[in-house]
Amino acid sequence: MSRNRAVSDVLGFVIVFSLVAATVGIVSVTGIGILQDARDAEQVNNAERAFDVLADNMADIHQEGAPSRSTEIKLDNARLEVRSPVEINVTGVDPSGTNPNVSYSAIPIMYEGRSDTAIVYEGGAVFRDSPQGGVVSEQPPFRFSDGEVIIPIIQTQQMGNATSVSGGTVRVRAERAVREPLPEFVQREADFDALIVNVTSPRYRLWRRYLEDDADATCTVTRPETVQCRIDDPKRLAVTRTLINFEFET
Repeated sequence: MSRNRAVSDVLGFVIVFSLVAATVGIVSVTGIGILQDARDAEQVNNAERAFDVLADNMADIHQEGAPSRSTEIKLDNARLEVRSPVEINVTGVDPSGTNPNVSYSAIPIMYEGRSDTAIVYEGGAVFRDSPQGGVVSEQPPFRFSDGEVIIPIIQTQQMGNATSVSGGTVRVRAERAVREPLPEFVQREADFDALIVNVTSPRYRLWRRYLEDDADATCTVTRPETVQCRIDDPKRLAVTRTLINFEFET
C-alpha cells in the first residue's frame, strides 16, 4: 500500500512539475514577444515625436527665414536614411493656354526600426507609414482657405556622404540655400481656371488623402506612385520654393 502511494506521489509531482514548467515556458515566450512589441511601438512613437520637432525646425527655415537648425534623433536599434527623391509638380490651367508649371524633387528622410512602421519627412510633411496603411502625422505647410491657395515647395537635398546611419543619437543639421517666390505663380488675384498638383511618392495615397480632405481637390492616380489633384478656381495664389540642404551628424 505504501509503495502504491509513493508511486502516486511521484507521478503527481511529475505531472504538476510538467504543467508548471510548460506554463512558465509559454508565459516566458509570449511575454517576451509582448514586451518586444511594446518596446518597438514606443520607439516608433518616440521617433514620430522627434520627426515632429524636425518638421518644426524645417518650418523655422522655410517660414521664418532661420539660416539653419539641428534636430537630434535617438536611434537605438533603428536607422535613419535618405530615400529616392519624390517629385512635386504644380501646373496652372490658364485660359490663354500657356499653362505655366514648375517641378522640383525632394529627398525624404526616413526612420526605420524593428517594426514594419516607418516615419518619413518629405515635402514639409511627416508621415507614419506601414504596409497596413498610414497617417499624416504632420501636414504639409500648404494653405487652402476661402479661395486662397498657398503652396510652399520644400526641396530637401542632402549634403555629405552619409546616406544611412544607425545606433546612438544622430543630429540632422539643415540649412537654407534658396528661398524664393515663383513669379509665374505669385498673383494677388489668380487668373487660372484651376491648379494641378502632381506628387510622385511611395506615399502618394497619403498625399491624396490630405489634398482631397484639406484642399477639396479632385484627385486621380495617373501612373504608379503618382497622384494628380485638381484645385478649381483659385481666387488668390502663391507658390514658393525653399531649398534646404541637410546632413547627418553622428
